[in-house]
Amino acid sequence: MPFRTALSGLNATSTELRVIGNNVANSSTMGFKKSRTEFADIYATSNLGSSENTVGSGVRVGTIAQEFSQGNIEFTNNFLDLAVSGQGFFRLSDNGSTVFSRNGGFNADRDGYITNSSGQRLTGYQADSTGNITGALGDIHLDAANIAPKSTQAITLGLNMDAGASVPAAPLATSLFTLGSAGANPILDTGDSPVSLSAGTLVDSYGNAITTGTLQFTHVSGNQWSVDMTGAGGATTAGTFTIGTDSTASFTWDPDGSAGSQSAQTITMDVTALTQAAGGGTTDLTATPNGSQQGAFSTTDASTYNNSTSMSLYDSQGSTHLATFYYRKTGIPNQWEAYTYIDGKQVPGGQTNGSDLLEFTTDGALSKINGAVTPPSSISVAGFSPSGAASTMTFTMDYAGTTQFGGGFDVNSLSQDGYTTGRLSGVNIDSTGVVQARFSNGQTRNLAQVALARFANDQGLSQLGDNAWAESYGSGTPIVGTPGSSSLGMIQSGALEGSNVDLTEELVTMITAQRNFQANAQVISTADTITQSIINLR
Repeated sequence: MPFRTALSGLNATSTELRVIGNNVANSSTMGFKKSRTEFADIYATSNLGSSENTVGSGVRVGTIAQEFSQGNIEFTNNFLDLAVSGQGFFRLSDNGSTVFSRNGGFNADRDGYITNSSGQRLTGYQADSTGNITGALGDIHLDAANIAPKSTQAITLGLNMDAGASVPAAPLATSLFTLGSAGANPILDTGDSPVSLSAGTLVDSYGNAITTGTLQFTHVSGNQWSVDMTGAGGATTAGTFTIGTDSTASFTWDPDGSAGSQSAQTITMDVTALTQAAGGGTTDLTATPNGSQQGAFSTTDASTYNNSTSMSLYDSQGSTHLATFYYRKTGIPNQWEAYTYIDGKQVPGGQTNGSDLLEFTTDGALSKINGAVTPPSSISVAGFSPSGAASTMTFTMDYAGTTQFGGGFDVNSLSQDGYTTGRLSGVNIDSTGVVQARFSNGQTRNLAQVALARFANDQGLSQLGDNAWAESYGSGTPIVGTPGSSSLGMIQSGALEGSNVDLTEELVTMITAQRNFQANAQVISTADTITQSIINLR
């Protein structure tokens, strides 16, 4: 009679209903992986095998297999909630033993470790004191200690100097000599010809001062004289005048000659009061040129510079110091002076006036700093002591990104590498699992990197409950790596992976299992009726 065969069907179907019930019960359990019941038939055999007319003996549960398909990603407001998108399990430390889970519901415990609701600690690759991820695995700890300050060592200035800017406090080129004398009137004596006298301090069109010039007056004939200048560099073209007839005299001076870029300057003088004598020894004449160099730079007078910009620097104790950079165009084309002040105290530059000289090509590229060809494009400052600084500061100023184009003064980039003391203000976890601390001083530092594990046979893992699995012989040895590597999935912070249970599918399967149970029960009822009929035979 088929009682035992039907009974095996009832038992197998009951197990299937229990599996379905477990799936339905955990449809809202984060990281849960559903199971399915797999059946196997039963045949009674002898040592010599089964015959062709052997009837099966029923059914048994072959295995209850878990399905590790991806669950839906559900976003939360907790940045420590983590979801794995793809293959891999979180690697957890459970009082010294290692377990694995897909449930990424984590929080920080009182000691700063990232743990789940069971107190198991999330593990990952540790970082050294500078934030470099190492290969050492350990429990991930959120270090709340302050980050130590760092003094400024490198400043980067990416600027554009306005090629069309005017020259502030512009120089006045020499264009006039004022003649004078020790006596009542200036006198030129023909017997003293040629008469030479100092040209004083001349100023060329670039604002350069020349003190080596000599004026020379040479008698031509009658009351006619020529005037020329020597020793001032470049080239001059003499002029002539007649005393008593002409009111002015003039000559031209090209300070850098025909090969230079300056234009020739016409220099005039008033000769109305000039008289002539003969016999020698009575010349009485002085000459005073006009002209002035570019006005002196002053931080308190905005008319003496073109532009400025500021930034904060930090000393070894994290104290803030205000650095201000002033730039002014000189009378020489494509040249700019850069003045640096920290807390109102000038940082000595490479020029005699304390500035650093920036020179550009006609294409607007930086070509020289303090006369040295670039690159390198940095200026080194050593042993500078700002007011109130804990110690002297040594740093470089890099002008590699600085240009001279039209269109105005622009600060394209302005950065430095120092910072003050920082307190932990937040933590981010990126898609590769890097746990990065944010500090109040704007700095960041890597604390660790979440480790994921995968197995050759996920279904071989041993279920421990609480959404955890353990390694087994059937699963194989875990392959541990970083998210996104070695076929491992990526990490989504602020999200959880939901259960992969499909309720609709489970309800349909439940109906099928119910019908199977009823059918097996009907087999027993039918067999009982047949048995009863046999018993009632007479």
